This record gives sequence, structure tokens and C-alpha cells, in this order.
Amino acid sequence: MPYEYQNDVNAKKIQKLADPEQAQAVLQTISTLAGMTEPVDGDQVNQWLGLLADAPIVAQKVKSSHDMIEIYPGGKREPDRIFMTVDDGKVTIVAVGAASH
Repeated sequence: MPYEYQNDVNAKKIQKLADPEQAQAVLQTISTLAGMTEPVDGDQVNQWLGLLADAPIVAQKVKSSHDMIEIYPGGKREPDRIFMTVDDGKVTIVAVGAASH
């Protein structure tokens, strides 16, 4: 069974990003990848880092979390960020926002 995809972020928050269209395109790609991908038994975060890199979408694991990935929809030089968790066959978009730097 493929990954379950869930977006817990209000659409209005996405519209407030610097480039909402780019963020929506990345979210659509993640949703599509989730529906086409079988979860691995091992490190699912690592599996997703590989999937995103192949997309190509710039992302990295959040060091302080065991299951969260920070995504840079416009690349690392742009302020927009998407945060998603990957755990037990479920991909959840948990937050969006702009970097403070």
C-alpha cells in the first residue's frame, strides 16, 4: 500500500508565502509521490529525502526531530519553507512559513 498523504496546513497560510504557486506545485508533487510510493521497512525519512532530491526538490532532515523534513520550495535562497513529517507510512504536511533570516 502506498503512503497516506495528509495536508494539515490551511490554504490561506500557503497563499501568504512569497511564492504560493511554487509551494502548491511542490505540495502537489509530494502528494503524487506519496500515492506512487510504497513505504520502506527501514528509514522512511531517508526514503523521502531521496524521492525529493530526485524530483528535484531541495530538502533536509530537521536535526532536532526524528521524522520531520524541511523543504525549500524555491531553493535555499528563497524564504519559503514547508515542513512535513514521515512516519509509519504516512506523509503529513504540518506547517508552512517564511525563514526568519
